Amino acid sequence: MTSRAPSGARLLGDDVQHLITWYHVLRSQRADSTIVTLAVEATGAGNVDDVTLLGTGDDPDEYWQIKASVDATSPLTCEWLLKLQGKHSLLQRLHASWTMLRLRRPVPPKIVLATTKAIDSTDILLGPRATTDCRIVETIRDATGPVAQVRRDWADHLGIDEAELIEFLECLQIRHGQSEAEWEEKVNDAAVGARTRTGTEAVAVGLRQIREWIKAPRQSFTRDQLTTVVDGLHLRAPAARALLVVEALEEDPRSSKAAYAIDWTGLIEGDHPDNRRSFADPTKARRQVAADLAAARRRFRDLGITDVEVDGSMRLPMWFTVGTALSSTAGFTVAARSRDGLWSSTARPGTQRDLEVLLPADASGILRGCPWAVSVSFACDITPDVDKFIAKSHPEARHITVRLPAPGHSAIQGVSHARALIYQLREELRTLASEHEPTEILLFLSMPHACALLLGNAWDRMPTTTVFWDMGRTGSYAPALRVN
Repeated sequence: MTSRAPSGARLLGDDVQHLITWYHVLRSQRADSTIVTLAVEATGAGNVDDVTLLGTGDDPDEYWQIKASVDATSPLTCEWLLKLQGKHSLLQRLHASWTMLRLRRPVPPKIVLATTKAIDSTDILLGPRATTDCRIVETIRDATGPVAQVRRDWADHLGIDEAELIEFLECLQIRHGQSEAEWEEKVNDAAVGARTRTGTEAVAVGLRQIREWIKAPRQSFTRDQLTTVVDGLHLRAPAARALLVVEALEEDPRSSKAAYAIDWTGLIEGDHPDNRRSFADPTKARRQVAADLAAARRRFRDLGITDVEVDGSMRLPMWFTVGTALSSTAGFTVAARSRDGLWSSTARPGTQRDLEVLLPADASGILRGCPWAVSVSFACDITPDVDKFIAKSHPEARHITVRLPAPGHSAIQGVSHARALIYQLREELRTLASEHEPTEILLFLSMPHACALLLGNAWDRMPTTTVFWDMGRTGSYAPALRVN
């Protein structure tokens, strides 16, 4: 265990601060970024002026204070936060800055303390958060016993009551134990989402730019100005497919590298990915899904992005609906990972058109002017389940069965076969719909998720469609999402 000389600590602090600043510059270039202005050592930001990120709407402004460790043997503890440095402790400075800055907007600001120090796992308050998230408010909020005493001590230290302490801690994050190397990794992740070059050379170019800004501090930049800076550094990657990550069943590790990320985990009921099968509040969730996909589509268009890879933890109705939002008629091509590589809507359809489309008996007399239940059986045969469901829940619907001769996990022989099946299905349904004019389509899917995405991408000039959740029980389905 060694101590770091003050000059070494200063250089480390500079390097970490520059990396964090460049990380946020790259964050501003993501398609889903809400950053409006970035400032370096901002004027009027109190003791949290290292990096300032101003947003719009309901997103809080962020104010970062960056502290490198002078002594590698000194961990992050409550004592360190409350230790007086001159007239005030670090915690007092953070709270005073938050109190001042919260007057600027109705949305309270987020205060972020970033430090290379690792939390002391024996610390009574910070220890439980040592390997989890960067918020301590959940540990202290309803604590009893010794931690409750810490809560009282912190409130007394700041000269406030415990309710205001909790309000402050709701807005405080402590990014702890993240080394220079770890921030370099974060920068490279952000570069992927920003569609800029990654690697040591690209990082060095960005850091040189930050050092130039630091020479003339108190500067602020709009997002458009940051875009001009990045373009001027010639860091843009060659035209590449943008990544859209949608988290619905659980978090996805690729979200940090995405050009655009959508979080729908709060919309799905259930406590485990295996049993998360439907919306907790369907009406609210459908509005949110529609709004989020519309926002993503607009942003991609604004940035000239038309080729999108989709990833995330979703069930088939969501994959299909994302595909309809990024449809071929809207000018998008989409892709998703499958067991044999990336399936893209740019793939040439094969010649194998072995889809079976089976109509009800005497279809000419019963298909007109009613809903159609269309079951698509590629991965397994769901025909009996859908028959059972519509007999009970939609007796007015007529069941059109779409299937492969032998449904199964290997029934689709690659992306070219999938594309051929999709075009065959679309053409046959369009022809039938033109003749019989159904009121709507009730869609039930059993296929690889990548196929569902590509089907949605090609689902144009079709009747209004409601796609259904498979509820995991025989003959049990529920309406998921509706597309026009």
